Amino acid sequence: MILAGFLVFAYAGSISDPEPIESSPEVSTTKEVKKKKKVEVVDLSQTDAQAWCDQNGFQLSKEEDFSDSIAQGGFISQSPQAGTQLEKGSTVTVHYSKGKEPTMEDKNALAKAESYSSMMHMSKAAIYDQLTSSYGEGFPAESAQYAVDHLVADYKANALEKAKDYQTSMNMSRSAIYEQLTSSYGERFTAEEAQYAVDHLPQ
Repeated sequence: MILAGFLVFAYAGSISDPEPIESSPEVSTTKEVKKKKKVEVVDLSQTDAQAWCDQNGFQLSKEEDFSDSIAQGGFISQSPQAGTQLEKGSTVTVHYSKGKEPTMEDKNALAKAESYSSMMHMSKAAIYDQLTSSYGEGFPAESAQYAVDHLVADYKANALEKAKDYQTSMNMSRSAIYEQLTSSYGERFTAEEAQYAVDHLPQ
């Protein structure tokens, strides 16, 4: 009987050492720390808030909202809140008051004021009186005040138009025109507006 045997073959070659694995370059875990500063623009005017942001490296975004309790131009709120630490270059949003939301009476008074300024070249004081007079428009004082406060008008130009009319249609002297423009019984322009007018009359 022949017994099956096991043959063991020896590997004559040499086993080479494994190639070294290249290590990845060391990654720095050190991060640049940006300087932060507290945001403090509470109760600052728009001009002062802008100056503070410019000086401290922040961007200022201004928003306007109606407010029943805070006068026009007054500070309402800021975002982020006061005392928050922000990196330089961040944006600070500040909300300012547009005053009370206008009523329909306010809007109508403003429309009338615009008409008196553009068509009749009236002074600010004369427009207010016309708006509130019982013989004029009869608006409430608050609505009339809203109108003259929000009216975009060049009162020097208005005074000049009035002065030209007095000069050409009534043949008045410059001194008489000045008196008429500033008189409380006349046009009620300011002294500066009246002086501008007579200084720019045709020679």
